[in-house]
Amino acid sequence: MKKITFTLLVALIFGNAFAQDAETATATANAAADIVSPIGISSQQDLNFGKVANNEAGTVVVATDSDFSTSTLSQIGSTTPTAASFNVTAADGFSYSITLPGSVDLSNGTDDITVDEFKHDAEGRTTGTGSAQTVGVGATLNVASAQATGNYTGTFDVTVTYE
Repeated sequence: MKKITFTLLVALIFGNAFAQDAETATATANAAADIVSPIGISSQQDLNFGKVANNEAGTVVVATDSDFSTSTLSQIGSTTPTAASFNVTAADGFSYSITLPGSVDLSNGTDDITVDEFKHDAEGRTTGTGSAQTVGVGATLNVASAQATGNYTGTFDVTVTYE
């Protein structure tokens, strides 16, 4: 009887031990983090459409490289239209996107004039290098017939985002 009780006791102890191993399992995974510098953008040059005679409706288009064209309007004076430029700094090897406004209004304090068709010249090169990359931004100024005279000013935002 002692032998049977001892055998039953041993079987119960080892049986419970084996049963617990079958109910749980443990695995280990690695953890990692890659800390990169924050993306940054700074304005280097403002967008300027120059001086335009208001004799009729038309547009002034400033390209991303500061080339410009007018339709039916005359550029006057010595102010040459220029594209805006921005320096973008992103971590080496990390892609980013650039968001431009759809349109903005410039004001002379009383009247508005619309700027739209914003474009940038960074297509195909929106991967950070760790150093500043220059991005040109151009747009179209839409002048109404008999547009009120004055110095029209305003601002626009360019946003860069890691992808």
